[in-house]
Amino acid sequence: MNAIIIAAGMGTRLNPLTLSTPKPLVKIFGKPMIEKSIEYLLQEGIEEIVIVTGYMKDKFEYLKDKYKEVKLIYNPKYKEYNNIYSFYLVREFLKDSYILDGDIYLTRNIFKKEVDESKYFSKKINMFNNEWQLLLNNDGKIRKVEIGGSENYIMSGISFFTNEDCQKLKKIVEIYVKDEIKLKKYYWDHIIKENIHEFDIGIEKIQDNIIYEIDNLEELVELDKSYKDMLPINSFQNEIQKLKEILISNLKIDLKDIGNIEFIGGMTNKNYLVEINSKKYVLRKPGEGTESIINRHNEKNNLKLVSKINIDSNLYFFDEKSGIKLSEYINNSEMLTPSNAKYNLKKVAVILKKLHNSQIIFPNIFDPFKEMKRYEELINKEDGKFYEGYFELKKKVLKLKGVLKSFNIELVSCHNDTVPENFLKKGDNLFLIDWEYSGLNDPIWDLAAFSIESNLSDDEEKELLDYYFENSINSTIKIRMEVHKICQDFLWSIWTIFKEMNGVSFGEYGIKRLVSAQKRLEDLKLWINLTDME
Repeated sequence: MNAIIIAAGMGTRLNPLTLSTPKPLVKIFGKPMIEKSIEYLLQEGIEEIVIVTGYMKDKFEYLKDKYKEVKLIYNPKYKEYNNIYSFYLVREFLKDSYILDGDIYLTRNIFKKEVDESKYFSKKINMFNNEWQLLLNNDGKIRKVEIGGSENYIMSGISFFTNEDCQKLKKIVEIYVKDEIKLKKYYWDHIIKENIHEFDIGIEKIQDNIIYEIDNLEELVELDKSYKDMLPINSFQNEIQKLKEILISNLKIDLKDIGNIEFIGGMTNKNYLVEINSKKYVLRKPGEGTESIINRHNEKNNLKLVSKINIDSNLYFFDEKSGIKLSEYINNSEMLTPSNAKYNLKKVAVILKKLHNSQIIFPNIFDPFKEMKRYEELINKEDGKFYEGYFELKKKVLKLKGVLKSFNIELVSCHNDTVPENFLKKGDNLFLIDWEYSGLNDPIWDLAAFSIESNLSDDEEKELLDYYFENSINSTIKIRMEVHKICQDFLWSIWTIFKEMNGVSFGEYGIKRLVSAQKRLEDLKLWINLTDME
């Protein structure tokens, strides 16, 4: 048994630290992170540790003297090729092997000398993320690897492969390196992603506070506060200072009234937990590019209207220019997720029906077809690239406008972004948050969105509709549901292209939504004739 550590990369996102130190040698709590991994491996009796170096290779030389078990292999093409080439260079060392990224930090030893099956050491992330997702069979084996998702176990930088599987890896990597495109773009894990059917791989579940992948300075500071002064121009402190200035200006409070401000997450927007006079609030700061796609004037107006029916947390202020808003922090609440959504279908139906049947009327219309056109124009303006098959599918999707028009649908106030994560449950109460896309629409859009985003089965979707329509579902409702699912898949695939042009990575999310729209459209053709629809 041995261990292979891939440590050739330049780690540019950790600049300025990595201008003088390779990323794996950056110290966390006084010890280079790669040494922490080496010492944990040695504690378990691993007698051979092969490290692939590249960037600043000489900086690693001391490891051979400090640890006799260490061998160094130099990758001279670390600038040209992705890490699949580093993996290729150590193919002859592959046997019963641990394979590690050099830039991970472990808080305790998870290695074992006695391992009898191939596995990824994996933590689970519930929120949407752009990590490599490990989709499991019922027996806990990996059936598929996808980039981007939620509610899944992810690749976390450590794996183990038996000698049998190592020989498969060796054969495949020797084929892959003959392809210049693969050399430049592929990680070694692409071998598993594209050939999972040839392997029998499980996972070792680990808690998220055991393994850390350090991607940037902010994440390093979050783990080891001694680096806080290394942030460029103290960027985090500057961000906090700007937020404090906004709070003081809008709430007419003093600086001493503001306590701790803590970043709590967000993919598109940044969300902070803020203490003001010992009370907790949530502050949202919009992400880059959102000013092009979100009308903050409409959002602010709609939030005021929604406050009349008590289905959202209390709003304290909304800065229309910046999009920053401060709202009540719902203590001891639980966010709905695709895994628990099916247990809350009645509550979801009740809160959506309360919104749709309310007397509040949003002043704007959310027209999915106009949104599609708007996103396309934004992408064209920046010379963006559309997915293959986009324009052919677009012609078919636009025909659905005629289908909906034939139903003479009465538009009502809708949320339009009913992903389960926008529902917060506290006791018997359910709250609906985040109204950026709110506007008048077909109420069934909200039901379709919740169904598709929660991965509801046919039976679970029927249960949701039965609660909402009180067991009076007809064929028109079913067709509207399916049409809206197609439109949502198509719309959010374009949305993904635009967001990724603005620096937010969503993995395979966008192309998966496009493919889903194609499949749903083919299924819908079995129900209705789309040929003559304008």
